[in-house]
Amino acid sequence: MKNIIINFKEKKLLLAFAFLILLTLLIGLFGIAQIHGLSRKLENLGRYNLKRQSAVLEMRISNAIYAMGIRNYVFWRSSRYLGAVPIAAKVNKIFAAGENFKKQLEIYRQNAYLDQQKDWADQVMASFDEVFALGKKIVQLADKEESAQISEATSSRLMSFENRIYRIDEFLDNSLGKSNLEEVQRQMALARTDKERSIFFLVVSLVTALVAGTLIALAVYRRRIKERLYRQDMFNRMLNLEEDERKHLSNAVHDEMGQDLSALKIYLGLIAQGIASLFPSISHPRESGDQIPASAGMTSPTTETAALQAKVEECKKIAAGLIDKSHNIAFLLRPPDLDEVGLLESIESLLLESKHLGGMEYIFQKPQGRLELAPEYSLLIYRIVQELLTNMVKHAQAKNVELRINKNANSLELFYRDDGQGFDYQKDAQKFSRRKEDKFKLGLIGLKERVEVLDGSMQINSSRGKGMSTSVTLPIL
Repeated sequence: MKNIIINFKEKKLLLAFAFLILLTLLIGLFGIAQIHGLSRKLENLGRYNLKRQSAVLEMRISNAIYAMGIRNYVFWRSSRYLGAVPIAAKVNKIFAAGENFKKQLEIYRQNAYLDQQKDWADQVMASFDEVFALGKKIVQLADKEESAQISEATSSRLMSFENRIYRIDEFLDNSLGKSNLEEVQRQMALARTDKERSIFFLVVSLVTALVAGTLIALAVYRRRIKERLYRQDMFNRMLNLEEDERKHLSNAVHDEMGQDLSALKIYLGLIAQGIASLFPSISHPRESGDQIPASAGMTSPTTETAALQAKVEECKKIAAGLIDKSHNIAFLLRPPDLDEVGLLESIESLLLESKHLGGMEYIFQKPQGRLELAPEYSLLIYRIVQELLTNMVKHAQAKNVELRINKNANSLELFYRDDGQGFDYQKDAQKFSRRKEDKFKLGLIGLKERVEVLDGSMQINSSRGKGMSTSVTLPIL
């Protein structure tokens, strides 16, 4: 049931991550689409509206030049007005202005994307075709007249020409020009609205993504805290179980085996005393000349008894050695000093013992103030120092050892360094052998794994002939 709940929570977390990724993707795609849309609108604004506006201005100029050319030509033909000569003298340029008007009107129509704009272009084209034809008719009538005055027919057509030219110019100014400007403003307003809408959507999306990301981060953080507490709890249970077993075994070795060995040593002593009392001549040889009677065909009891007593003494020595070893094994299984005097004093005792065994000098820098740690952490630090010093005495044969322990607000730091023979840790760490005699590597790997279970770190640096240094950092609550 617990595994099902954990899997369900993991699925929820994965779905939350998928939602966040999808939301981020949608925000990105929407932002790209909006930027592309605004860019396209601005591009269309410059491509179509500005071209139409330019075409309207060109048409008004061409319309004015064409009207002025027709008017000046009539005045020059009728009154020989010298001011009209520059324009009237070149009739082809007058009609070229009209052709340019048609050309610009076609450009306007090509860039028109509204039906009304196209209808206006058709209306202007029809009106200007009539004006263009009327202008040609007026020029033809002016060429036929020989009097100094304008005929009534020519004057009437000229007045009609002027009215139509004016209406075309007014239509260009009001309908095409102003509507084009209004369309530009409308497109700008739409672009502004789209921009504001896009900004609003992006802000809402980013806030949603931020809230979702924060909630997911909190969920991940809480889950990590729970996993860390769970790992610590499992580690503490495992360590307590192991240490309880060690303690039980230590008591068994120290109390039961030690008592039995002590009793065996006592009984061997009693046997030796009994042998000595039965055969005092072994311990107190007779004076020279005394004879010990012996039966014929029997071995001298003095020789056999002396050999037996020597064996008893040897057994006493073996028993004494076994008693010392049982004490050492009991101490290694569960150090009594750790519970009785504390961590720092126990480490000091380890350093003194290592100095006695290996003849090295040490520097031990203790933390300021009293060091209070949970029993599991104290035992782990003690085991690390014990393993390092044991390896140093057995293998490194160092002359100097430096040990520092510092306690910060949220962590405990341990630093060890010696000037021993060293070893190739990078090479040896890749070996997975678990031989009983390979206590050196197995101990370091096991301790490193224990430290990492508690979210700590253990860095080991060593090379052959350059000693060894170890730094341990443990987060503490």
